[in-house]
Amino acid sequence: MSESIGFIGLGKMGLPMAKNLLKKGYYVFGLDVDQTAMSEFQSFGGNIGKIEDWVHDVQFILLMLPSSTIVNKVLQEILDAYSSEKNIQQESLMIIDMSSSYPTETRKNCERLDSHHICFIDAPVSGGVKKAIDGSLTVMAGGTSEHFERCKRLLGALGSNLFHIGPVGSGHLMKAINNYLSATHLLASCEAVQLLEAFDVQPEQAIHVINQSTGKSGSTEYKFPNFILNEEYNSGFTLDLLRKDVEMAKQIFIDAQAATSMPQLVFEKFNEASKALEKNADHTEINRFVSSYLLKRGISNEESKKNVTGCSDPSIRVRSSSM
Repeated sequence: MSESIGFIGLGKMGLPMAKNLLKKGYYVFGLDVDQTAMSEFQSFGGNIGKIEDWVHDVQFILLMLPSSTIVNKVLQEILDAYSSEKNIQQESLMIIDMSSSYPTETRKNCERLDSHHICFIDAPVSGGVKKAIDGSLTVMAGGTSEHFERCKRLLGALGSNLFHIGPVGSGHLMKAINNYLSATHLLASCEAVQLLEAFDVQPEQAIHVINQSTGKSGSTEYKFPNFILNEEYNSGFTLDLLRKDVEMAKQIFIDAQAATSMPQLVFEKFNEASKALEKNADHTEINRFVSSYLLKRGISNEESKKNVTGCSDPSIRVRSSSM
């Protein structure tokens, strides 16, 4: 494999994705602010270095970053490094933003990079850490058909379900809506199962019946059995990240002047949960928060952050009021 890759963002998703590229024979340069992640990547056979050290040696740069703000900052660093040498012989560079970014920012970034003759597509993923590890992610790409075809083999090393959604920005739009739906399903499922439990229906039985009926979702089929019913709450995706994705979707609905209040309602619950639960709480721990308000056990929605630590339900782990 002759292609060289720059991979920026070696987090819980990015690190296993970068490792899969190494397994497929790509020559990969990795970069992250976390030195521990950098060391693990290097020990696996990856190469490390600053952007300016390898930007002229790669054909693709993949971004797996937590927000549009950070993506914009990193893109500027890439442009600064890319323009630092002149008269170089390099195949046209392509940047693939696999982060969860705002579609409007994505379209602006495409125009910005195009003025520097750098190709760009957005290709966010879904599937969580498990599928990042085994290379079976779902990839939702936005960009021209030509650009999608050029990077299709590379994306195939990371995911088993590749979709060309449409023009630039549509991949990030699809991801935001997908995560909004995932959050909505999860919240509704937690409320429904806890209500059933109050009427002496065992949660395991409730989930089994739902999964054989029309109310099933990814939350009931996968998250409840693997992370909630066993109270492991270790999916690898934090509540705060899902809160951020729901906030993004809410803003997209607002910008579109869509006549619905659902995104706002879902965001409010996840925002409250993010403030109440521990800083790095798993997103499936929304189930703990639901138990605090659904049947008026523990804290209520109206109680202030100051009173959250006085929650009478010991099953809910919360931050201290000083945080």
